[in-house]
Amino acid sequence: MNSSSSLSGSSWEIIPTNSLFGALLFILILYFFFRHVLFVLMVMDVVNEWLRQFAWFPREGKRTKTFVHWIVALVLIICFLVAGTQIGWFQIIPK
Repeated sequence: MNSSSSLSGSSWEIIPTNSLFGALLFILILYFFFRHVLFVLMVMDVVNEWLRQFAWFPREGKRTKTFVHWIVALVLIICFLVAGTQIGWFQIIPK
């Protein structure tokens, strides 16, 4: 298992010297990832329960309508960006 990253210009690597401890580290990372996903889903469930009290939040059974509206909004944003760059309202400059 070879993991490297950069933090403030300095890089670091985790290289286990024992394959047993490398496997254990891998299992612990997978366990943490799985628990992190469950934690995020739990927080999302709490937020969804709070949002359901508002009339504008989609109820159960309205997922298709919500998805279609999301697609429409995405297409409108893309069309606005394309048209705006061609008209000259703004420029998109890659870094």
